[in-house]
Amino acid sequence: MIVAVWRVTGHHRIVPVSPGACVIEMDRLFVEPLRESQARAIMAWRYDPPYDFYDPPDAASVEIYVREFLRPELAFHAVLDASGEFVGFCSFGRDGQVPGFDYDDKALDIGLGMKPALTGQGYGAAFFAEILRFAIGTFGPSHLRVTVAEFNKRAMALYRRFGFEHHSAFLDRRESIPYAVMVREADPC
Repeated sequence: MIVAVWRVTGHHRIVPVSPGACVIEMDRLFVEPLRESQARAIMAWRYDPPYDFYDPPDAASVEIYVREFLRPELAFHAVLDASGEFVGFCSFGRDGQVPGFDYDDKALDIGLGMKPALTGQGYGAAFFAEILRFAIGTFGPSHLRVTVAEFNKRAMALYRRFGFEHHSAFLDRRESIPYAVMVREADPC
């Protein structure tokens, strides 16, 4: 069941991902609850350095992580293109938080990930715009918040384009990695 369908403003684009790859139509995206098959697909994703930091854990942990992805309170959702191709995921609430920061409840936390083959190709704006529209329309927050590893300048630049401003910085409790917390008002995109 599709929970929300939105049209991303802008010109119509059908762009090949890479030679011989499937075609992704990023001007019309859908957000729906994450299914088990999609959670399992995420567990196989592998990113190029330095983004391999986001790679899922090894195969021994797959079942644990799939169960976590499917917990309703973590609000994981799939992002699909117009043809139904699974292009990424998002989560809302606690899953978007990183241990080591004292989060308040004044903003909706957003976590997200795009299929590795699609990253760095200019799809981020349409992908993130759809996630923001869904978050605002579904949860009605007053503010939105993202937490991002500071080395990920590409994501931080995208978030700034969408009006997010640097709020705080901290080191995570597990690996002492520097993170930025970025916040914006939840006015429509």
